[in-house]
Amino acid sequence: MSVIESPSSAGLSIKPTPGPNTVGLIGCILTGVSVCLAILLFFLAGQLPDGIEEFQQLENDTPTQLRLLILGCTTAVLAGVSFLLCVVGLFLPNRTRLLAATGTVISASLLFGVFGVLVLGAVMNPSEIATETFTEPSPSESTQ
Repeated sequence: MSVIESPSSAGLSIKPTPGPNTVGLIGCILTGVSVCLAILLFFLAGQLPDGIEEFQQLENDTPTQLRLLILGCTTAVLAGVSFLLCVVGLFLPNRTRLLAATGTVISASLLFGVFGVLVLGAVMNPSEIATETFTEPSPSESTQ
């Protein structure tokens, strides 16, 4: 009678096969949705008027401003959520990491892009440039 040894008792270790990374998959799906929303945001921003006069008339068009604001905020929030999900998917044990790594890279670049545009917009605010005026010194000030 022969005794069948289990692989673990024979000194062999069985490595579990990595399972599907559902968190990484959901993060990649949300990344794809946020990329589509970012493309739509750039498309709508490209349709804004080029001239300063037409652009100043846009201040009275609240639905257009609100639409762009909601679309930008939604893109940023979805990119943030997808980034967090993909980072969590990277650290799950016994899961494939390809989708999580791909989603992390794409959502991080989208986050840096969205917030980079926000920072550039805050730095290059045209209202600050328009309010600053140069005044020539009066003759009494120049003689002192």
